[in-house]
Amino acid sequence: MASAATTVVTDVDKGSSVHIKAGDLLEVRLPANPSTGYMWYVLPKSTALLRLTGQKQTESAEPGAGRPVVQVFTFQPKRVGDGILLLHYVRSWEKPTLGDEQFMLNVVVE
Repeated sequence: MASAATTVVTDVDKGSSVHIKAGDLLEVRLPANPSTGYMWYVLPKSTALLRLTGQKQTESAEPGAGRPVVQVFTFQPKRVGDGILLLHYVRSWEKPTLGDEQFMLNVVVE
């Protein structure tokens, strides 16, 4: 039996479309700076096509505060269709605003 393929998207894919097969995985890799309080969060009303199956972050290449990391989100398709995956880059203790940085991706599950 073939193993699931993983499609990786990064901040350069912002606003684009991605096509994945029903048994595959989608990995979203976005730069973040948690030492400033800013992290990426999946919007609750984001696409119902995907289930978040994992979340981690890389260690900074350089020691010290203020160093960027990469947040990695892994999603598994729940059903065939298309929808919008939306993440916000915010501080967890602040209310989201329209000016928040966003990552939007059109996802098509075949």
